[in-house]
Formats: sequence, structure tokens, C-alpha cells
Amino acid sequence: MIPKILILVTLIVAGSISACSSPYEEDMDLLFTDQKPTFEFYSTGERTIHYVEVGHQNSSPILFLHGTPGSWTAYGSYLSDTLLAGSLNMVAVDRPGFGQSDYGNLVTSLAGQAQMLKPLVDRLSQDCGIVLVGHSLGAPLAVRMAMDYPKKIAALLLVAPSLDPELEKPRWYNILADYKLMSWLLPTELELANLEVMALPDELTQMVPLYSMLDLPITVIQGENDKLVHPENADFAEKMVPRGLRVVRLEDAGHFVLWQQPELIKKEILNLYEDRLAKGYCVESGQKSSLDNPGRLTRG
Repeated sequence: MIPKILILVTLIVAGSISACSSPYEEDMDLLFTDQKPTFEFYSTGERTIHYVEVGHQNSSPILFLHGTPGSWTAYGSYLSDTLLAGSLNMVAVDRPGFGQSDYGNLVTSLAGQAQMLKPLVDRLSQDCGIVLVGHSLGAPLAVRMAMDYPKKIAALLLVAPSLDPELEKPRWYNILADYKLMSWLLPTELELANLEVMALPDELTQMVPLYSMLDLPITVIQGENDKLVHPENADFAEKMVPRGLRVVRLEDAGHFVLWQQPELIKKEILNLYEDRLAKGYCVESGQKSSLDNPGRLTRG
């Protein structure tokens, strides 16, 4: 019989980790009343990746990366936005181990996740570089992809990003939840989230020497009242990103700014395309050109 104290501790730990769970509409039928998304799968090695696409395939590509735990539905309100869908080719993916991308078969390596998403990146970047939008733990994956595929990624929008290895060290409840008995008592999605959080500092440390190679527009949006990702992650970005960085600090926002202030996020998405990528965004070869040279912004 499980001792009552263990049950109590488990509930406290689960409650702390579940604070990461996201407050967004999960009934996609309520969101997609006009243009319906397409649901796609592809195989890479022995893995299956699931993604959702909406908009015009000959328009500027944007790829959304969710945090932990999560799935593509985290961006349902963005994919269903008629203004965005009218001018962009929007794709949201289930990261490996989440949603319908082999749920439960987790890949904690950010480089490994980036490699599994490369077939999708290759397809989307045939005509233009991709804008990546990453929230929370999806943000360092976006940065890793920009490091690994610099000619295919045009810009980054990082919302409440987990970037600093020191700031992203596991908290007491993550360490407790990592014990076998405790993890066995947790719901599967919280166990998966905790495994990612435990592995994250080492992944971020591996990326530190690679920041100097970044040469693309990057926007960081950080709430100053974020209780899950320390706001000083934005300071880390300012220290590490050598060029092209814009930081938007929101005094009264928390970790869920992605859903609580969607119009601001959409404005920053369009700002990337219309103001920061209008020059040198695309060239006929499909390769990203220097931001100092004129180019074209593909519109549907």
C-alpha cells in the first residue's frame, strides 16, 4: 500500500510540474471553422513525425514548435487565424515523443530532434528560408535548428525561451520527480516533461559555443512575471546572440503570454516578415541571402 505521505508528495510534485500545462483551446473543431488544416506524417529512420499545415504552400513558411508537455494544438489559435493563413504557409509539428509523433518515445537531445525535423525543414525551405516560432522548451530547439541548418532558417521568434544552462537547472520538484517511484506515480505527460527538463541544461551547454555563428533576425518575447522560465533568459540572449536580436520585455506577462496576448505575438510574427525580412529574405535559388542585399518576400 502506498504511504499517504508519498501520495501527498506526489500530488505536490505533479502540481508543480503541471504548472507547465497550457491554457489553450484543445477543441480544434471550434477553432477551424473556415479553412481546414491538413494532417500529415512522414518517417525518418524508425521514427514517425506528425505535423499540421494550413495556408498556401507557395507562401512564406513558418514552423511552430511547442513546449513541454504539449502538441501542435498549442498553436491552434494561430493556425486558424485567417489573416495569418491568408499570407503564410503555417505548419505546427508534434515534437518527437509528443502528440502523434510516437507519443512516449522521447528524444531529449535537441540536436536529435532537429535531425528528425530536417525532412520537414527541407520541404518547407525549397523556396524560402523558414521562420521558426518556439515557446518555452520549443525555443531552444528553434535555436538549435538555426545553428544546425543556417541556410534553411530565416528568422526566429522565441517566446518565454529556456536558453541559459544555469537558469534552466532542474528545480527541487524536478529532481524529486526523477526518482523511479515518483516518476511511476506521475501522469505520462508530466513524466515526459520532467525527463526533458532534467536533460535540458546539458543540451543548452552544448549550444553555448555555437551562438557566435547565428546571423539572422531573432525576436525574444519575455514576460517579467514568468514563474516557469526565469526572465533573465532574455539577458542571456542579449549576451550570447552576436547580431540581429530584438528583445520585447512585457512587465505584466507570465509564461503563458503565447495564449494570453496572441495579438502581440501575431504582430511580432508579421513584423519579422514585413520589416526585418523584407530585404534579402528569399532569392531565386531558395537559399537565404545576406540581410544587407535586396531580395523578395514571397506572398501567396
